Amino acid sequence: MKHPILKDRKRFLTYLFLWLVVTVFQYFYLYSDFSNKPLLPVVVWLQNLTLAFIFIGAWFGIRYINIETQKPYQFVLNHVSYLIILIFGWISLSNFIDFLFLRDVIQAYSEKTKPLKVTIGVFSYLLFVAYIYLDAYYASYLEKIENERRLYEILKESELNLLKSQMNPHFIFNSLNSISSLTMLDASRAQDMIIRLSDFLRYTVNASKEQLVSLERELEMCKAYLDIEKVRFGSKISFDFNAEEESLQMTVPSMMLQTLFENAIKHGVYSSLGKEDIHFMSKSENGRLLIEIKNSFDPTSLPKVGTKTGLKNVQNRLNLIYDYTAVLNTQTLENTFTVTLNLPQKHEN
Repeated sequence: MKHPILKDRKRFLTYLFLWLVVTVFQYFYLYSDFSNKPLLPVVVWLQNLTLAFIFIGAWFGIRYINIETQKPYQFVLNHVSYLIILIFGWISLSNFIDFLFLRDVIQAYSEKTKPLKVTIGVFSYLLFVAYIYLDAYYASYLEKIENERRLYEILKESELNLLKSQMNPHFIFNSLNSISSLTMLDASRAQDMIIRLSDFLRYTVNASKEQLVSLERELEMCKAYLDIEKVRFGSKISFDFNAEEESLQMTVPSMMLQTLFENAIKHGVYSSLGKEDIHFMSKSENGRLLIEIKNSFDPTSLPKVGTKTGLKNVQNRLNLIYDYTAVLNTQTLENTFTVTLNLPQKHEN
């Protein structure tokens, strides 16, 4: 715990200035009776400076008088006892200073200043103690705010990592099941799919350590993923990309688009007997990244029942990363399902 007065130079100088104000007030109070004493300003300043440094030292004891750890009567009694000791010590020292510089008028001066000294001592002690507790409370408040911020960042990071970990196994399990089936039907296609899956996973190991990546990097990973799905579905699936050059350098949450493409295949290609298309479009608009992923589906086929975990995870990640400033919309129109994203820009991690 740092000293509330000595923790920085500005506080210390302000503290001395306040005591200078008290000195000026006390000097003018005594001037009419002791105007013939040229050393009066020095005496008054030395007295108040002594009390100022007594309080600075008293902080080391006052900080242990805590209402949170003591009963109310103990708290008050400790302060009263501490106050009496400090004021008695200060008045004794100030009387000694009076005797050194104002010996010829010491009796009259003592009678004049005794009630004033007690008043200044008690009042300044109360103000000093109030300042100490307010400063400690404010420091504790700032520390609490900082701890809450750090905790929020930790929880946010943990939740983001959890959401990402929920996405990746979903695709891996599906791919391994398809590879298992292909090994009995077409060994060469199964081998090709294993190679592509290996390349994809190697890429995602690095990308998954980052929360934000460039759209260009994310699309490289997504194209590798779609190549794997192309091995599985062959002519049943086609896809095209229309990415504006400027948008490629903008950032997106890593592994997010793969989830959206997986969702398009799951609900478009899986349940369809014919060929289905996936279209990707991106562009920059007013400093934000606009993305559209559109897939066709067979409206006459039985819809594939899902938990909608993928889209929920994407929405949750967007909320966490962009503090609810990103927009995700979905639309179903005849035989087309469209996902649109409107993302603000943050620096790539």
